[in-house]
Amino acid sequence: MNVYKALIIFTIAFTLNVGVGFAQTIPYEKPEWGAYTEGEEGFLMAHVVNWPENGKLIIDRAIKPREARLLSDPDKKIKIKLIDDKLTVLLPEKAPSSQISVVKIQLIPNDDWANFGRYRKANKELKAPTKKENRVVFMGNSITEKWVMFHADFFTENNYVGRGISGQTSSQMLLRFKPDVVNLNPKAVVIHAGTNDIAGNRGPISIAEIADNIFSMAEIAKANNIKVVLASVLPASSYSWSPSVEPIEKISELNSLIKAYAKKNNIVYLDYYTSMVNADKGLIKAYGRDTVHPNLDGYAVMEPLVKAAIRKALKR
Repeated sequence: MNVYKALIIFTIAFTLNVGVGFAQTIPYEKPEWGAYTEGEEGFLMAHVVNWPENGKLIIDRAIKPREARLLSDPDKKIKIKLIDDKLTVLLPEKAPSSQISVVKIQLIPNDDWANFGRYRKANKELKAPTKKENRVVFMGNSITEKWVMFHADFFTENNYVGRGISGQTSSQMLLRFKPDVVNLNPKAVVIHAGTNDIAGNRGPISIAEIADNIFSMAEIAKANNIKVVLASVLPASSYSWSPSVEPIEKISELNSLIKAYAKKNNIVYLDYYTSMVNADKGLIKAYGRDTVHPNLDGYAVMEPLVKAAIRKALKR
């Protein structure tokens, strides 16, 4: 055994057995042929110490591979098949070198990007509304989610259903609009989105594209006979998690587009912005937990505004 191979074997063994390395978090059973370690995001590394007979490398069935390649030959894909109910990587019959060979396995993404799972159980448990019931769903981000947490009585007493998810962008909300709004059979929906898009939470997106996502939600609601309230983005002077972004003018631009669309399409526009903005076009300090999120005093300002907007929408 050469020095390089011995060193790599020692490193893998130390990582797996001593438990100080990242391989400790690998959820797959340790294979007889070597070890798994995490690669870059979305990849799993299979370190093949003992080359398999006929090149058939059996890997854990829990692994969800998209493709595989040898690091020694990265331009060539390796086939992966189910053989006798075993997930098998079809390597060359002979090891490509005397060194340990590493198979880089790209995994099928398993993340719930739109977070459909966040309210799946709650949606199933929510009883269907009666004919006379004016159920209203609030679709939004952390501002909506924390609102329900901070002042739950406001929602329960008014038959409001909160469906906000912290950090979400309008693209994610649009994807989950059907299960988290339409399928709940509300009479109206309050859509409050945009600030996380401006912050760049899911990458670059133009103000026009953000607006289109919001308008698409409104159109889905109207197609399902759900009254719509389009809320303005709250003022924000900065984002602590995205300090390079200057949001003031972008928020004003997006709010102008939302307001114009609402007017053109006979939709209620809910103006939180005017009542929450300070002289510097940021959130009034007394109304915020930070530069973005309202505190209880801030929600106390927003509550009569949204109730009036909902009443107006239901009358139309």
